[in-house]
Amino acid sequence: MATISPVIMSLIVILIITMTSIIMAVYGDSRVLMRLMDGTVRQPEVKDALFTNALVSCGLVESIPIIAIVVVLILIFANPFIA
Repeated sequence: MATISPVIMSLIVILIITMTSIIMAVYGDSRVLMRLMDGTVRQPEVKDALFTNALVSCGLVESIPIIAIVVVLILIFANPFIA
């Protein structure tokens, strides 16, 4: 049985990290914006405060893929698992 090289394993992990973080960020943003629309329909008078909170929340959700991309770049250029 053939063994998988550390380079191939690192590329697989990079793919998994990238795709998972992107999918979860899209899901999180959709949940935040869904709640924004729900809150705006229920109480239109507080839409400005809800919009501000939604922008901050989307920014926090989007920071997770950015951190994941930093981890991926470390795995690509300074991989500690490849000797």
